[in-house]
Amino acid sequence: MPRIIGLDIGGANTKVCLLEKEEGEVVRAKGDSIYYEVWKNPAGLGQVLTSYSLSLTKDFSLSGIALTMTAELCDVFTSKAQGVLFILQLVQEAFGDVPIYVWTTEGVFRRPSEIEKDPMQAAAANWLASAAALAHSPLLGTETVILADMGSTTTDILPVQRGKVLVKGKTDTERLSAGELVYTGLLRTPLHSLMPQIYLDGMLCRGANEYFAVTADVYRLLGRITEQDYDNPTPDGGSRDLAGCAKRLARMISAEPEELGWEQICLIARYLQEKQIGQIMDGIWQVLSRKELSLPRLLVTTGQGSFLLEEAARRLSWETAPWWKMIPGAGPEQVMTAYAVAWLLSSEPGR
Repeated sequence: MPRIIGLDIGGANTKVCLLEKEEGEVVRAKGDSIYYEVWKNPAGLGQVLTSYSLSLTKDFSLSGIALTMTAELCDVFTSKAQGVLFILQLVQEAFGDVPIYVWTTEGVFRRPSEIEKDPMQAAAANWLASAAALAHSPLLGTETVILADMGSTTTDILPVQRGKVLVKGKTDTERLSAGELVYTGLLRTPLHSLMPQIYLDGMLCRGANEYFAVTADVYRLLGRITEQDYDNPTPDGGSRDLAGCAKRLARMISAEPEELGWEQICLIARYLQEKQIGQIMDGIWQVLSRKELSLPRLLVTTGQGSFLLEEAARRLSWETAPWWKMIPGAGPEQVMTAYAVAWLLSSEPGR
């Protein structure tokens, strides 16, 4: 019985999935997401991985590790290539003799020896694992769909057909240019990127171009996430309760919560939600403008910000489906990137 670990190592979140198959069918899939800021202490990631490895291998042996990553972009590394090699070494040390297969932007797995010769092929390839898994799923119909993944920091907008990933970009720079990667996320996006100005008492009020508040503050105030969901550090080191979020939001216009009042604070939060949905819509419109794409009618959603993606789909009069209903064996408790890379490896001939 193949037992494969899917690993998606991000700068702030490491996603994991244990996947087991029997006679070609998924019989077990267990997922988790671990918050760890790689840029603060890269070597500490090794302890996170080793702890997870020990908790698994004490019960049974593993057939392989399917690895993808985005943490190589952390500015603690001198280059993305250095980051890839550093992360790969930590995974090798944590899992010992378990074979490691690294997912690449070419849409294939490579062994560590191949990655060591050309590290850049492994940089920021997790989005392609998700898109490839959906494209090769027997549950996908014949029409073009958009896979949208909104995490804590970024949003992917990926056109997919059965057997085909119809993206224009492979690198993050190419994807940013193509509208397929939008640097806006549910939790960590600084609010000054959304509010060069807001409306206040019938006038335009310029926002502070400072790191005073993040999108997690907005969605706490709007009741869309819990205090536990707000797992990234607060900009001021303060509380994640509603009072703390209101204080940070008010500071964006150099005010105190008492000066604005609760209704005005919530109104500003709603306005900023609209601005963020607008950023997502801009990416979708750019992707849809391609002449070679047939018009999709379905948005497949994944990530912490799925409720915002569903709102974007509503404005387009599209249907939505959560990703785990579109790929065999998946469930709502899984994280798509980790499940996808494990599922792809387990689906290769001979496994």
